[in-house]
Amino acid sequence: MRIGARVIKTGIAVAITMYICKYFGLEPAFFGAVSAVINMQPSIFLTLRAARDQILIHILGVTAGFFFGYFLGVNPLSAGLIVVLLIPVYAKLKLHSGITMGIVAALFVLSSSTEEFLFHALARTGVIFVGLASAMFINVLLWPPQYSKLLKEKLRESNEAAVLYFCRAVQEYVGLGSGELYIDTEQRKRVNKLNKEARMLVDLISRERQVFAEASEPREWVLLAEKLIEYNESIAKKGDRIFDLLPIRLDRRIKSGNPTISEEFRAVLQILESGCTIVIRVNGKLRSVIVDDGAAIPEKISEEYWEQLNTAIEQWQPRLSGSYYLHGLLEVAVVANEIKWATRQAKILLQESVESK
Repeated sequence: MRIGARVIKTGIAVAITMYICKYFGLEPAFFGAVSAVINMQPSIFLTLRAARDQILIHILGVTAGFFFGYFLGVNPLSAGLIVVLLIPVYAKLKLHSGITMGIVAALFVLSSSTEEFLFHALARTGVIFVGLASAMFINVLLWPPQYSKLLKEKLRESNEAAVLYFCRAVQEYVGLGSGELYIDTEQRKRVNKLNKEARMLVDLISRERQVFAEASEPREWVLLAEKLIEYNESIAKKGDRIFDLLPIRLDRRIKSGNPTISEEFRAVLQILESGCTIVIRVNGKLRSVIVDDGAAIPEKISEEYWEQLNTAIEQWQPRLSGSYYLHGLLEVAVVANEIKWATRQAKILLQESVESK
């Protein structure tokens, strides 16, 4: 099992919390350790936000513990009343994630010895805030999360996976004449997973910029990363549309007795398949610029490929007769349109990426 920086930082925060509590005689120190674990967040922004929420949560919980303990005494009735009071308050303030910790903090203070109640309650409150402060400062000062590097790796993986999925859909459409139907659902799941992870990292980086702008990538790069994620999501959906055509086309061919594919239509299919070569090439340049910070020459949006496709369709068109071929023409139009979008959008994004450098 891999032990990452966050795990190590959590251990350090717990150790420091225990040491501080022991040095100042704050007991029980283990509760401070629990506070440190809970408040160790995956980013500096989330740590600060969690610290803000936890401070409010603990102030409310500790105040309630002080009030009920001092005026009503330490007994089951006061403990029950604290729970009944605090849960609606936390819910009203939208502090749902901290309800449990807030209730525990209140009961923790309330359970202080009846003798010298205020002294013990204050000591226990200190334990809570020592753990919170340790987690916050350790996360900020020690090995701040490097999400830019992780995002670049994820952008590369998600773009390669999305392009592979799209081109696999085109290839399956082109090769469907063999009568075998294959839809790559596992690759689709992988694309979705990678895109979600990339979006999460972009969100973390954007939030980090609100705290330490100089530690993050330039805003222009973050915007390009978001556009690449949107492109990856869209090209995967385009692949879905092509895959949706496969069972329809296969069913139509079976009902028509699996007619031989004409040379004219085969030429159309080959041109469609060659469109993926353009998609792969342009996306390679795109990754080079956005992910690797490299240089690339933008590509003009050309009509040459589409003129070749139009010529091939015109040569095939005289053979069209009946609904069977008409459906085939409509399907070709759908696949061609998806390839056209994938190519043009990649070239547009490549142009923007080169100009932003």
